[in-house]
Amino acid sequence: MEPWHAPVSIQSDPRHFKDRNSFVVKLSGAINDQATAVKFYEALEGMAPSKYRDFVSHAKNDEMLHVRLLSKLYRKLTGHRPNVQAGKTQFASYKDGIETAFRGELEAAELYRDMYLSTRIPEVRDVLFRTMTDEMEHAQRFNFLYTLANNS
Repeated sequence: MEPWHAPVSIQSDPRHFKDRNSFVVKLSGAINDQATAVKFYEALEGMAPSKYRDFVSHAKNDEMLHVRLLSKLYRKLTGHRPNVQAGKTQFASYKDGIETAFRGELEAAELYRDMYLSTRIPEVRDVLFRTMTDEMEHAQRFNFLYTLANNS
């Protein structure tokens, strides 16, 4: 996803962020969270009913894109590649997993909203907006899957 406007130097002016250092820390954590989600959704994907497996696959593929987009943003901000560390998400069952995914997606959407509001740089905001809206879509998908699992 390339922005439609001319790129802005995002390393130079700290006034473009409410708190640049805090933003970079949140960005680093977000990259790791997205990498963790990819691993989590790979496991969850195998447990999903075949009819709805594409819902989980869609979220997993978006999360892989988010890792790339956020890593590129981190590199532009810091001049360094992020140290990506995917964690492990514990869940006891498919139903537990989709509830965990639902809650995680809502938390992620809030994080990206807050990060979006903490910068004035359109190029950065574009990445955050894309990621935030994807997370909201994933939450809707996992809510649907949870409702199905609860009613069966």
